[in-house]
Formats: sequence, C-alpha cells, structure tokens
Amino acid sequence: MNPSVEVEVIELTAELLPQASLLLAGYMYPNSECTWTGDRLERCRGNLERLLTFRHVNFFMAKRGEECVGFIAVHWGFSTTTGKLILRIQDLYVVPEKRKQGIAARLIHTAADLAKQHDANRLELNTGTANVSARRLYEALGFERQPGKEIYMHFIR
Repeated sequence: MNPSVEVEVIELTAELLPQASLLLAGYMYPNSECTWTGDRLERCRGNLERLLTFRHVNFFMAKRGEECVGFIAVHWGFSTTTGKLILRIQDLYVVPEKRKQGIAARLIHTAADLAKQHDANRLELNTGTANVSARRLYEALGFERQPGKEIYMHFIR
C-alpha cells in the first residue's frame, strides 16, 4: 500500500446510498454510457438497501476528500474444521482512473483488520483467472492461491 495515499474508509449507511449506488453502478456496468441514471442506478440502490439489512455483511467505501473512489463488500462464513469465522471478500472495486494508487490495498487492509478483530481464521476471495492485475495485487498482499481448489456455483432461479 502506498502510505502517501490519503484515503478514508467508511462503512455504508443509509445516508451514503446515493454515493455508494454510483460506485456500484460503475462496477456492475463498466462499459455502459448509461451507468449513472435510470433503472440501472435504481437497481444498484435497491441492492445496497437490501445489503444494509443483512447482519453478516459489511460494505466499506473508500473516499478521497469528498469523492468516493472504491468499495469492498465482505461477508462472514464459518470454518467447521477450525471452529472460527471466515471473512470473504465478495466484491472489490476501484474507479478505473484511481487504480494503482493504493486504494484497493487500503480496502483489503480494512477487511483484514475486521477479520483480526473477530479472531477469524482467514480472509478469502476468488477472482477470474484472466484478471492478472487483481491476482498480482492479492498475491502481493499475502493471499495464496489454493491449488486443487475449484469454485462451483448452483444458481437458484
């Protein structure tokens, strides 16, 4: 992490929904010219409003001055083999023009600190195999790829 980056990390509240919705829209619709208005922005706001009601989820935003420049969404799980909590990074996003400035690392450190406060066994995440820059960041921050592990998903429709 670049210590010269002055980034404040704050947890999502109802008052911050408009700013958080803009960030989430940038994440969900990265190549869209219509990211910032209409149904897409309302969908993002609705998603975040529901997130606020889940007690095992945390959503932190990175701010530089008054500008929101990124977020991290984490949720809690449990390891039956260790008898301890697991904190899982669900989503991590930094506004494209603010990347490579230590913001993602700051957000990950916030999640790691939260995991330590709760005596969690580990902080974990997954990412696309083609997302080389993210994988480099995670490895630089101490994450280890788990050989022989696969991710399976069953979508409930």
